[in-house]
Amino acid sequence: MVETDPDLAWRQHLYLQTRLKEKNGRIRLLTIQPRQYTASRLEAPPHTIHCFLRLAELKEHPQFTAISHRWQATDAVDESKSLLVNGAPVPASTGLFEVLRHVQKEAEPIVVWIDAICINHRDENEREKSVQVSQLAQIFATAEKTLIWLGAPADKSDEAMKVLRRLTEEQLTLSAYVANWTPQLGHQLVQNILPSRFLNPGPAGSAGNKEPLELQKELESLRAPLKALMERDYWMELWSLVELCLSHKGLVVCGSHGLPLDHFYSAARALDHIINHLTYSKWLASATDPTTPNAQAAVLSGEEVSNLSQSPALRILGRREDYRKDADSWLKSPDNPLFTLLSRFYAAPAEKQLPLRISNARDRVYALACLATDITELGITVDYSKDVDQVYAETSAAFIQKHPRVLQLARGTLAAGDTLTSWAIDWENVRSPPSYLGVSSERPFNACGPADIRYYRADIGTANQISLKVGIVDKVEEVGTSYELDESGHHDRQRAYLSEIKRFWEDSTASISSPYFAEQAAVALAKIPVGDVETSLASNAFTRASSATVGGYKRTIEALFPAEGDAVAAQEEEEGQQEPKPAPSGPDAPYIAAMARMARRRPFRSHNGYVGLGPADLAVGDTVGIPYGSPVPFAFRRVGEGKGDDAVCRLVGEVYVFGIMDGEFMKVHRQETVLRIV
Repeated sequence: MVETDPDLAWRQHLYLQTRLKEKNGRIRLLTIQPRQYTASRLEAPPHTIHCFLRLAELKEHPQFTAISHRWQATDAVDESKSLLVNGAPVPASTGLFEVLRHVQKEAEPIVVWIDAICINHRDENEREKSVQVSQLAQIFATAEKTLIWLGAPADKSDEAMKVLRRLTEEQLTLSAYVANWTPQLGHQLVQNILPSRFLNPGPAGSAGNKEPLELQKELESLRAPLKALMERDYWMELWSLVELCLSHKGLVVCGSHGLPLDHFYSAARALDHIINHLTYSKWLASATDPTTPNAQAAVLSGEEVSNLSQSPALRILGRREDYRKDADSWLKSPDNPLFTLLSRFYAAPAEKQLPLRISNARDRVYALACLATDITELGITVDYSKDVDQVYAETSAAFIQKHPRVLQLARGTLAAGDTLTSWAIDWENVRSPPSYLGVSSERPFNACGPADIRYYRADIGTANQISLKVGIVDKVEEVGTSYELDESGHHDRQRAYLSEIKRFWEDSTASISSPYFAEQAAVALAKIPVGDVETSLASNAFTRASSATVGGYKRTIEALFPAEGDAVAAQEEEEGQQEPKPAPSGPDAPYIAAMARMARRRPFRSHNGYVGLGPADLAVGDTVGIPYGSPVPFAFRRVGEGKGDDAVCRLVGEVYVFGIMDGEFMKVHRQETVLRIV
């Protein structure tokens, strides 16, 4: 929702007639007069678009079409375009004028909702925008349909839209061609069905005149137009995703060509499979034919970038399909829906994120709030007069009152120089620890033990403070070096990291008051460097470290520390535990990969001998504690001169501590206190 018009006079004239200040189901609707009406108004320029803006009540179910389109902040007003709304001239960019011209009918008016005109984006404190955005879901639910405007024809978009329509008309987008795709089905399509029915078909019941080779050439000529269509600016915006999800019936329009939204998506997916099959066939032919020139092989390898499945259009429409499916989809989890939306959109691994443009940082929350079902329960209101830090803090506070796992994504002390409080989540730069599994019901750890979620309580105080009931574990006495990935191939950083952890363990177990036994060394030294997490080969999901991790650690030590590995092997051989075996060729790859997930975390030892991992900014003197109901411990840092009840802390971040992650500490040594966190 971007506004670029510098002239405020027309706004004052227009919007004073139709005020919108409260969230009461009232909106503005724009009636676009037909072309015949324009022809009868001789006093206006010939191609003027005449419109009438009026108030409407959503509860009365007015008939209108919602228009979803995007435009850039740099769009300039086109002085050659004439747009009159309620008799007042309204400056219009080329893009705005084009979409209004497209929906305008010849002989009858049409009623639309389009945010560029129906919302006053320059209202004082953006109060009106706040109100209208908060009821966006109602607007799109009430609309008869949504017109999705991709823009004017360009880059042979007409040809691309025609081929998608033909696929729909020939019913080649059924689930069998997409969900159950096989190379054999692709061969059948390309060799038999498509040549006879797809391009230039003959009379009904007769075969067409396209040979497979001709069809292949013609489809390949559409690679660039299809790619350009699927990468239009519309597909790059967060608001596009939101409006697509809210649209129960959509029509995708590019230039003069339109296609129902669901048909557009199905046809694009089917065509992606078809073109990929053709490409694969050419690669296979070139690889098996020794006469294929190297130049042709180079061209073939360059065609891979035309894979439509990774295009912005199909990725964003795939998310819409997930949302529209059922209540079990990732966008509609019944457990804290807004938190589900935000965390899975911004806290997911980089390869799973959908990079969409956001012009207003507050929309990181407010846009996805339009899709959530618990906004009222959370007490969150859309208010563009607030700065972004206030929006993030208030949203985080609402979440924290529900569940402590929100703290796993908190900004922590890294925000010490900013105004954002340490317990708030910065949705632009989410700090996601290795153990975070999003909104999954599975929890690999249960550090709170018997002090479970039933006893959790977070009180929101003044000055951005929260109060948490915490079981204090210990204070940090020594910290190691932050682990950084070693891309040199020499494994020096891995050696240093593993050596520090081993030293901390030996220092701990050397004390008579250590919480550990020396016999735990084999398991502890294997689990601590990877945070007690490994990747399941079956599901590719994170699970607790198993015997595979212990074996991987052993092989890694043998490779990185040959002398130490030889000594262990000799001892085991002497004890008859194993046969002699050749030296390993290198560290265990899965174990090294698991260590890589701990990048920018540092080992530590506490005063009483606990050993674990913490964030890169963990420091000596930090307090390790387990909030009631939290599956993981956290580190806290006292700030200021306050003591006792006046002491306040900043959240440092999540920590892993060997030996307490299954509630062992909270079952026996619980020292309860209330921390005030800023």
